Amino acid sequence: MGSNGIGRPALAAALCAAVASAQAAESDRDGDGLSDFQEIHKYGTDPDQRDTDGDGVPDGDWLERREYQYWVRTVVQVMRPVTPEYLNDDWQDVRALDATADHVELEVIHYPFPAAAAAIAPDPQWRQTAAAMPQWTAPGPTADWTPAMRAQLLAALQRDGIDAGRLDDKALVEAASRWLCKHAQYHDGFSTFVVAFDGNGQPFVPDDLRARAEQSARELGTTLPEQWQREISARGMFEHGMRGSCSSTAIYLDGCLRALGVPTRIVLCIPVVDAGDAREVELLRTGLSHHALRHQVTAAIAQLQSSWASHTFNEVFVGGRWRRLNGDRLGQGIADRRLFGLITHVATFSDWADARMPETIGRRQQTDRPKDLFGGRNPYSTIALRDAFGPHCKLPNPPDGAPVPSIEELSWCDDPALPEAVRGWFAKHGVFGLVARVEGLDSAELTGHFEHAHNDLVLRADGKPDLHVALDPGNRWGDGDRSLVVVPFGPADRRDLATGVEYRVALRDQAAAGDYSLAPDLRVLRK
Repeated sequence: MGSNGIGRPALAAALCAAVASAQAAESDRDGDGLSDFQEIHKYGTDPDQRDTDGDGVPDGDWLERREYQYWVRTVVQVMRPVTPEYLNDDWQDVRALDATADHVELEVIHYPFPAAAAAIAPDPQWRQTAAAMPQWTAPGPTADWTPAMRAQLLAALQRDGIDAGRLDDKALVEAASRWLCKHAQYHDGFSTFVVAFDGNGQPFVPDDLRARAEQSARELGTTLPEQWQREISARGMFEHGMRGSCSSTAIYLDGCLRALGVPTRIVLCIPVVDAGDAREVELLRTGLSHHALRHQVTAAIAQLQSSWASHTFNEVFVGGRWRRLNGDRLGQGIADRRLFGLITHVATFSDWADARMPETIGRRQQTDRPKDLFGGRNPYSTIALRDAFGPHCKLPNPPDGAPVPSIEELSWCDDPALPEAVRGWFAKHGVFGLVARVEGLDSAELTGHFEHAHNDLVLRADGKPDLHVALDPGNRWGDGDRSLVVVPFGPADRRDLATGVEYRVALRDQAAAGDYSLAPDLRVLRK
């Protein structure tokens, strides 16, 4: 592809500089260019060995870092806005291969199954950390919080038992995002991609897009200014208790969480392929050898057909790292059958106004038959896709490809973060134990799975007796394909449970390891 924009060497240099800067603040004990956190939770390499497998190539090499993981490589052309400087995260590595004034070509290495989501720990000094990050806490044209709004939000949270001033960053984000999503009800509307902002941060619709925007507002029985208060103003959405599409929800949370002092930003993600392009869909069949992932992505893509598909949500700085927040779900991953099966992160914005969507995607999507290199409904195109299991990767790959539920998290039965109904069940029945968050199958599918699965778990800690427990399928609470399942302790295991000791969680019957997948490095600790 020819380039009439940024040259490839300049792009590569800029990207390397950005990555080096981002990693500078993180510990890198062995000096291989990879942070200790990412070696443990993303790549599976040893943070104390510069060359984990001893082959003479350091772990930080672009190819070498993949050798202990399963990964998916794509080459994708994406219409601007694209922000290569923010795309290397806990789920993917990205290099910009080429760029024009209209689009950027990216090489993306996806890591669908890292342990980062299960390694979210609070930062006790988070307020001092946040004070040094004004770019991600200050108000903006859409993240338009004010001191008065902040006071109203804190008071509203307090009335519902959420003391924002005393919570750590993880607990605050989880509690506040749940409250905020319940507070602002969804309403039909989608003006976020056609609204521009003048030099004073005031919204307007460009002349060539205005007729359609006004027509859409009339169909909803509103005016454009009324729509903006319910879709692109965080303060307006908080005051009216209404929010719109995914991009509108991301704007709302961006402004409200910033008002609480949490560094927050907005991310734009796309499906791994365009569902409306038969050539790209065929790449899933030929390029994905991981049976369960291929099954998941193919099923999710089939539901999209030729629709305009992308998703906007948030990142929050929690526990010293940027973590994905999808609505009220902290730790959102990239391999999720509810979210296109597999997603690619292509842009990050401090404020939605920074995206300048009417200049690119917004204008394209208002055109009945766009004439550009994409050709289809979506402003992106995947031109290559393949996966691989690194030579040292131990990830199982059951041949049938049937969906396997995943135990993503274990919480103690008295954890305040659990729903009141769940905690109340334990109190009412005089039961002690854990609650497992199981994902990947809806309620009916999970019922059938429980009938034949080995539901036993074992908790192990050095120098302590093993604790033998099991999921209780008769007592669970479901929401879509996400369930909370009781894991009761018998008297002996309750007696042997050591406090202040971290237990590793494993499947008791390794012969039936295919019945469930466990979040990497799943552990529990009773304080």
